[in-house]
Amino acid sequence: MPAYLIANYDVVDPDKYKEYQRGAAPIMAGGGKLLVLDPASVVKEGDAGAQTVVIEYPTMEAARAAYESDDYQAVVGIRLGATTNGRAVLADGMG
Repeated sequence: MPAYLIANYDVVDPDKYKEYQRGAAPIMAGGGKLLVLDPASVVKEGDAGAQTVVIEYPTMEAARAAYESDDYQAVVGIRLGATTNGRAVLADGMG
């Protein structure tokens, strides 16, 4: 069953965020496929950030492994420092 990493946040330091993007390839490990990268998401409910990212993985195990990998953990702090109002979740898909 596929699984998804869904992240939403406001980018407050574009230069630092570009640094994160250059090093973020490890999040795609295990068959990750970028489905959404929208810097201007339209908020319809709640208090959400402007940028939304959705990555699909073949399984929840692959999603967890990519996010928790040492290589990704080495760069995720850059994103956290470049953004506010953020959240990231791993969710099982339908299948």
